[in-house]
Amino acid sequence: MDDRIYDPEYNPNASGTLAADDSPEGLASRDGAWGERDVGGAFPRNAAMEDYETLRQELSTRARSKGEGRVSGEVNPTFGRRISRSMSRRRSRSLARAQTTATSEGGDVEKAEEDADDFQLDAFMKEGHFEKRTEGRSAKKVGVIYKNLTVKGVGAGATFVRTVPDAVLGTFGPDLYRLITRFMPSLKIGRGAPTRTLINDFTGVVRDGEMMLVLGRPGSGCTTFLKAIANSREEYAGVTGEVSYGGIDAATQKKQYRGEVNYNGEDDVHFPDLNVWQTLVFALLTKSKKREKGDIPTIANALMRMFGIPHTKFTKVGSEYVRGVSGGERKRVSIAETLASKSTVQCWDNSTRGLDASTALDYAKSLRIMTDVSDRTTLVTLYQAGEGIYEVMDKVLVIDSGRMIFSGPASDARMYFIDLGFEAPPRQTTADFLTACTDPVERKFRKDCEGSTPKSAEELEQAFRNSPNYRMLLQDVSSYEKMLQETDHADAKEFERTVKESKSHRTVAAKSSYTVSFWRQVLACAQRELWLLWGDKTTLYTKWFIIIANALIVGSLFYGESLDTEGAFSRGGAIFFGILFLSWLQLGELMKAVSGRDVVARQHNYAFYSPSAVTIARVLVDLPVLLPQVIVFSLIMYFLTSLYVTAGRFFIYTLFVYVTTICITALYRMFASLSPSIDDAVRFSGIALNLLGKS
Repeated sequence: MDDRIYDPEYNPNASGTLAADDSPEGLASRDGAWGERDVGGAFPRNAAMEDYETLRQELSTRARSKGEGRVSGEVNPTFGRRISRSMSRRRSRSLARAQTTATSEGGDVEKAEEDADDFQLDAFMKEGHFEKRTEGRSAKKVGVIYKNLTVKGVGAGATFVRTVPDAVLGTFGPDLYRLITRFMPSLKIGRGAPTRTLINDFTGVVRDGEMMLVLGRPGSGCTTFLKAIANSREEYAGVTGEVSYGGIDAATQKKQYRGEVNYNGEDDVHFPDLNVWQTLVFALLTKSKKREKGDIPTIANALMRMFGIPHTKFTKVGSEYVRGVSGGERKRVSIAETLASKSTVQCWDNSTRGLDASTALDYAKSLRIMTDVSDRTTLVTLYQAGEGIYEVMDKVLVIDSGRMIFSGPASDARMYFIDLGFEAPPRQTTADFLTACTDPVERKFRKDCEGSTPKSAEELEQAFRNSPNYRMLLQDVSSYEKMLQETDHADAKEFERTVKESKSHRTVAAKSSYTVSFWRQVLACAQRELWLLWGDKTTLYTKWFIIIANALIVGSLFYGESLDTEGAFSRGGAIFFGILFLSWLQLGELMKAVSGRDVVARQHNYAFYSPSAVTIARVLVDLPVLLPQVIVFSLIMYFLTSLYVTAGRFFIYTLFVYVTTICITALYRMFASLSPSIDDAVRFSGIALNLLGKS
């Protein structure tokens, strides 16, 4: 075979084609073909050696990064660079296409090259952008202890399809009763709904700097466990047991440090008309002191580069009905927003849904770096986690039907279930094997072990409680509690001081869970409302068209009415329509308020702002936005309907229209907040508007 194929100095001729004797056919005729290397010319030996060297370094340092990084609590300095190179290689492929386009169109190639620079996540974290650092370590670190944690939920009953008569009767009966008793439980009659146990008697510990992977089939209780750890308990019938955060009890955490323990849900719910940049900047505005506002663009750009979405900077986030970024990109926006909260304990619920395998692995490695560098406490539940993701975890918790069937080091889980009698297929990942052990259809048993192997959730739970692994778990909990007592909860006290220092001292109370003052929350929410208004320009233009068209059409119907008693009734109808028309048109605000409730609730749990700040911000934005609409509508309607042409009466008419529109809009938003569903909100709002019209 011709040695030039393997010669690193060998290249095709300048024209990019092989000489006659160097063609693939010629080489094959002399020594035979050599696989697919001959299909496009000479084999790129330099590139192959570079890939081989990268792979060799990856394999040789993986064990060292896992051992040293986890035991010492410090991240291996090469670990972050390898992740950066891995993420950058994928970005470079899209960059090559962008450079080709930019060159052909005379674009700026240097800007594209700048975006492709390696992003050093570990170095960025050590600069202290996400938390205060003292002596090279994070000043905010707390572990999580949960003992005898049991959560009960309301049992699901039968659900009937609602008909029109049911909706009509329900508006004045059962639905109204349920709406009232939501806020006045003492008025409830009869027994409450039956409850069932969602998770049963969980005990364990996740130290600061550790990552726990929570595994289980859908419906087994993984989400419930994460919400209980994140102290999001409002939707459950009861929560018993003890959960503490470095010695801080759950009640204190909920009241004073709510934003330091966050839960990132599986569904990606955002304001669809905001772009990615606005979504991240808003989150950072509410979590940064005034003197730190200059760092917001840096952190926002870093978050986008971390997850490979800088190209979506000015693209709408979108939803099922609004075109925007893809589903995987929207998931990355959700992850970035949670990271922008700068929390200490983070619970991720199936956060890799919609991501491809390589991006999911990069995401898991990024969490590993942030956990190591910032000493965060991270709990993750994933479905179909790859082996690479499993290897970056410290601990694993396996749940079956609300029962804890294993909890301990991730390296011990596979052998534990094999010793119980389950068979681990050779090509099955560890996470899939652990989940399959809870599935009667997928699990397999070792030869002659099927009869003795526990199968039900109760049997598996009892087997774990009788195992040495459970005794090791209890010892781990006891040793962490002993360490806290011996240090007099030094980490918790430093955590409290650091959180206090991160707040705006003059305008935020020491025991408040918010970072910025209430009025800064209002200003940030008002800015977001203006972004939302401008982001949905189609609705804005349509609204203006409807206002002008209806004013001209309806005003022309009453044109030329006499000013005596003969036209008094007609002029009353014109005045009535003029006052209520804009109020009817504001019914669209009801839909926006209902659809945005989930976003407001999540960001309230993140301690971004108080819900009252959103309410005040919306009213403040309504004042200048509705004023020109009212003026244009009143000018057309008042003079077309031949009302008295005096300045005083015209301005009184305009004032009544303006105030009525503001009040009815607030009424719609009130029903949007009180009603459990959009259907109830529309029905109660319609009835209230009709009652006001008749009165």
